Amino acid sequence: MSGQVRVVVYYSASAEESGSVVEAYREVNGGMRGTPGLRNSQLLRSALEPGEFAVVSEWASLAEFRAWEEGTRHKGQTSSLRPYRDDSQGRGYGVYEVVDEL
Repeated sequence: MSGQVRVVVYYSASAEESGSVVEAYREVNGGMRGTPGLRNSQLLRSALEPGEFAVVSEWASLAEFRAWEEGTRHKGQTSSLRPYRDDSQGRGYGVYEVVDEL
């Protein structure tokens, strides 16, 4: 396949804080524009649990994602979302290689 990867990071917030998650995502997303290998990013809100969110990002390759993740900019670029990260079910993220698609 193409070598593309999708990264999913889970977030949660109280009803009062859900707008803050959206604001934090917009701030992070703005700073991520032009990151080598990043094709797109989406903030998803659960239709069943409005305080649950996921950010799904699409990367051209695992190598480009890892280069960004291990680089010096990573921590600063995502810091405004970090307070909402949901690790309650183990690791609060997943990295998935695309093996097939429509």
